[in-house]
Amino acid sequence: MKVMTLTKGAILGLAVIACMLMVSCRVSQNASAAADPADLLPVDNDISGFLKKGSTAVMTDQQSIFSAIDGEAQRYIDYGFIEGVKQLYSNGSVDIDIQLFNQGDATNAQNLFERFYPTSPELISQKNPIVVIDHSLPSGYQILYTKGSMLLRISTTEKSDFALNMAKQFYWNIDKKIPSEQ
Repeated sequence: MKVMTLTKGAILGLAVIACMLMVSCRVSQNASAAADPADLLPVDNDISGFLKKGSTAVMTDQQSIFSAIDGEAQRYIDYGFIEGVKQLYSNGSVDIDIQLFNQGDATNAQNLFERFYPTSPELISQKNPIVVIDHSLPSGYQILYTKGSMLLRISTTEKSDFALNMAKQFYWNIDKKIPSEQ
């Protein structure tokens, strides 16, 4: 049996590669979180024909949330913001904007959900959790949903049955990935 020995250079090279791989993986800022918000996002074509448009905005502190969603950032911070992601998807004609936030616990997420509750909602689910569609937007729809410490907002760039149905597909895709204990 031939024993393979590695030189110091080979060992160092392998160590560098391992470190590079570890750096490219993001670890959730909330050690008790059951899922990292970035891991809950659909990959390209999970929803047929929709691809990520641009890079994901990863929010892990006050500066990054203000950079990603300046106008509403303080509301999230006031309700226990831990981390979040924002990603735009497109099929070439319809854009879907996903915003997913870990608010630290279910109470914070639910209180923020109530703060954003639309004036003209359509309930997709009346069970816990409640999922609503906001019809009051002039040029699109928004789905608002909370599960455990996670708050999800999905917005469309047009007001059509197709756009709304695609937003629902994104909701169902993400919901399946959020653990029930969340």
